Amino acid sequence: MKKMPDDVSARELPLFPLNVVLFPNENLPLHIFEMRYRIMIQRCIENKEPFGVVLALSENHLAPVGTAALVTDVDRLPDGRMKINTVGTERFRIKDWVVGNDGYLIGTIVDYPFDLEMPPTQELTQRVVRRMKRYLQLLAETNDMSFQVDRFPEDPCQLAVSTAIALQLDLEEKQELLEQTRVADLLKYEDDILAEEIKLLWVMSKVIQPPQDEFIFSRN
Repeated sequence: MKKMPDDVSARELPLFPLNVVLFPNENLPLHIFEMRYRIMIQRCIENKEPFGVVLALSENHLAPVGTAALVTDVDRLPDGRMKINTVGTERFRIKDWVVGNDGYLIGTIVDYPFDLEMPPTQELTQRVVRRMKRYLQLLAETNDMSFQVDRFPEDPCQLAVSTAIALQLDLEEKQELLEQTRVADLLKYEDDILAEEIKLLWVMSKVIQPPQDEFIFSRN
């Protein structure tokens, strides 16, 4: 990726606007069929470089923060389409973007790492872990699913990111999580969301009951 002459911290990154919010360490499978993105992904594979996944807010409006993604696996189809697996690496903030000669977007971006100067309290991290366990339990009960979580990350940043990935939220809320600057703020935001989601899921778990055998009354 090319360094920009006016800002040593800024660089160019091909952008892939999608209807998804990607977090660092999150896996994202993609089906690449448009020619411009075939070209983009092929270049990323050849150069072993990432591309940027960013939420498309409208046709010409992108979310300000996205996540770089690396291609980890590719399945090339006979007609030129590709099915790829990717993993998020690090967050970035978009300073500007243009449409490149091959039709895909090229962003001028800067790294947007989490601020760890004011770490979250142990009380907050422990509460998030407790609530995540309860949240996943209720989510499984109300959706007839199963989750196997042996342990949660001890590192606050990893805990915050893994929680953001696991939360079942709409794209706007997911993007708000992604844009948080400090890990402590992200965990506090997640803690508040978990408290509300647990209440909703608890109510749903009481409403959704297994079918009971119908009681048949007979005079005989």
